[in-house]
Amino acid sequence: MGSDIKLSETALRIYILLLKEGRPMSAREVQRALGLSSSGLAHHHLEHLRMLNLVVKDTDGYRAIKRSGVIEGAIIVRSSILPRASFYIGSATALTITYAILVILGLIKFDIVAVIALALLQAFTTVEFRDQYVKLRRLLKAIEIQE
Repeated sequence: MGSDIKLSETALRIYILLLKEGRPMSAREVQRALGLSSSGLAHHHLEHLRMLNLVVKDTDGYRAIKRSGVIEGAIIVRSSILPRASFYIGSATALTITYAILVILGLIKFDIVAVIALALLQAFTTVEFRDQYVKLRRLLKAIEIQE
């Protein structure tokens, strides 16, 4: 997708932290919450997030802008963060079920090539979902551990 926002792992951790906290935080608070090496590093990533319009800075600190969209492997819908592959695996599963129903009802003929293609699609999306899920879980656990 051309509209994906590319973030480093640290910037994504900071954005998720700000979303989770739901309040403005200073660079120092972010640094301490995530165990970063310096508040300057936190400030650098916060400013990058600000330039991407993912956070705003006010007198109380930096605050996440809640928005739906895709951020490098994650779909953010309201306050939920899902692996982007959730959409792909859901679509692949729906397509596979639709094909099976159409074959059972006799509306289309059984085609081994279609079955193989659907099995490969399901396998690929499952592996992709697992990889993205593990990465997001690791990021979320890292945020919880630091708090």
